[in-house]
Amino acid sequence: MDHRSDGAFSVLTLQAGSGPQIVPGDGFTIVAGCDHSFATCKAKFANALNFRGFPHLPGNDVAYAYVTDGGVFDGGPVVP
Repeated sequence: MDHRSDGAFSVLTLQAGSGPQIVPGDGFTIVAGCDHSFATCKAKFANALNFRGFPHLPGNDVAYAYVTDGGVFDGGPVVP
């Protein structure tokens, strides 16, 4: 799928054979996809300031991991 602006119009190109047959005059709705991750919110929508999650909390794998020599335990964010 491809989307681009062409002057006053938007051009949407769909992959052949994906979904039902579309004919001129058909109506449809397009929704910007979001996987609810901080990285997507920041890169795709430029909306990191309004992200309502907790991107810098470590996951269970980090929280339950053993302390190792040479690890960085400075309280800094795990996710950049």
